Amino acid sequence: MSPRQGRRERDMDVLLDAVVSVGRGLELETTLHRVVQAAAAVVDARFAALGVLGDDRRITRFLTVGMSEDEIRAIGPYPTGHGILGELIRDPRPLRLPDIAADARSVGFPPHHPPMRSFLGVPLQVHGQPFGNLYLTEKRGGGEFTADDQRLLEGFATAASFAVENARLYEETRLRERWLRADDEIARRLLSGEDPDSVLDLVAAEAISVAAADTAGIAVPVDDDPDRELPTLVVRSAVGIRAESLRGQVLTPPRSFSAMAFVDGRPVVTADATTDDRADVALHPDGTLGPVAAFPLVGRGRRARGVLVVGRVRGADPFPTVVVEALGAFANQAAVALELAERRADAARLAVVRDRDRIARDLHDLAVQRLYATGLSLQTVDRRLAAPGPLAPEETRETAGRVGAAIDQIDETIDLIRTTIRGLRDPGGDLPHRVGTRSLLLAEADAATHALGFAPTVRFEGPIDAQVPSTVAAHLVAVLRESLSNAARHARATRVRVGLRADGDLVLTVVDDGVGIATDAPRSGLANLSRRAAELGGSFEARPGRAGGTALRWRVPLVPGGSGLAGVGQEAADGVSGSSGRPS
Repeated sequence: MSPRQGRRERDMDVLLDAVVSVGRGLELETTLHRVVQAAAAVVDARFAALGVLGDDRRITRFLTVGMSEDEIRAIGPYPTGHGILGELIRDPRPLRLPDIAADARSVGFPPHHPPMRSFLGVPLQVHGQPFGNLYLTEKRGGGEFTADDQRLLEGFATAASFAVENARLYEETRLRERWLRADDEIARRLLSGEDPDSVLDLVAAEAISVAAADTAGIAVPVDDDPDRELPTLVVRSAVGIRAESLRGQVLTPPRSFSAMAFVDGRPVVTADATTDDRADVALHPDGTLGPVAAFPLVGRGRRARGVLVVGRVRGADPFPTVVVEALGAFANQAAVALELAERRADAARLAVVRDRDRIARDLHDLAVQRLYATGLSLQTVDRRLAAPGPLAPEETRETAGRVGAAIDQIDETIDLIRTTIRGLRDPGGDLPHRVGTRSLLLAEADAATHALGFAPTVRFEGPIDAQVPSTVAAHLVAVLRESLSNAARHARATRVRVGLRADGDLVLTVVDDGVGIATDAPRSGLANLSRRAAELGGSFEARPGRAGGTALRWRVPLVPGGSGLAGVGQEAADGVSGSSGRPS
């Protein structure tokens, strides 16, 4: 075997070892470092680097081999693509030089940079698109890189591109899995009717987790003046760097990434906010952040309801495309949370109006009519008493009977008014008026209409508002909300019937015509319903419906003696009955 043949065989062995080494793992970061190390071994170079390109065709990452951490710190910031390094970006073809400094395209080395003479660079493409460039310098032994070295490095770059592509696909798959899990959790919280601020905090936290970011904030306008070009934006939710100090902060200046996204209604993404002259950073204006992404929270009618801003510290990698897609989805969910909060506030106000209308009808149809009839009866008594001459014994007895009946009617009217007043009281003291249980449940059914795609039917039996205490009503609303949320998310139903009966026991039924409960479906929501019933001494069951679908039955006692409602039911009964004595 000739020396040349022996060298070629050794070169092929080195190349095969390099190819095997970069294809071992699926972690992108590990794969990139292995590519740089293997490239140096393939052509026997002292120094090697991989410059990863961003969307703007500038170097956004620079991975090196052959220099210590102290040497890297002494050199300063990594290159971005000038001189010889930029030549490979502008003209992505292999480049081999005997002496870097002697080339007219060279811009020299920064202070404290180790001396480098020979140079070999090849482009690295992934999925047919420029990914970066491999830069090799200082052939060991002091010679120049040869044509054989160039061919070996080109072959290695081709194999490395497949390894990098596989690692990127694997990383994107894992990220999308985290994205889907986060998306499902946010959707569950939204449909279960959780507090909007809590959902916004979850959106910001998941945005940080999926994007590997350092800070995230959600800002909403505090005024809605149509004449103002930019309403005042205030941070409503924040996670990450100085999160507590960010809450409630007014985002300034107006020429910021968040303002730009809010006004234009389009995402604004930058690799380095400190050098981007399009806008300023409002979330952390002290130069803390580098990569920044701002997304408008667009609701119905394409009107921005706020803005989601996510950032990484200065010097970190820019946000890849798949992360930008995930953040856009989170921004959409934040917009849904804000819209649902508005809808629930509207539904609560409507429930109050409906409850007041009901009370007005009750007072008019019952209390006022009773008082009117009592007044007519007393007018008859007054005429008899005003007549000249004494009353006959039978007239006296009849008049006394009329007066007694009038007093009884007045007493019953007082009891009715007491019941109405008690229905307006809020035992928790949080609201000046207590909304009736019927109105609360109707509001929940209205709120679920959008998620279901149709309006559920609701039927009541018995004196619901009179017998259901507010403590039980709070559980009842939560149970109905979770039941309708489950039907919207899992049942694929076309009809949902809700029934509530009060007759000693309070029984809520929710029946749908959907696909039923899968055997492997998570039972956390149903467990919560069962736990609520147990706390009040009741029961809960979920079973197949008679004509398919699912039937849920939630029962709690309303009479004294049931655990959790003993005393509560009696208190309500006492409040309804009132005093049986005559008014003094």
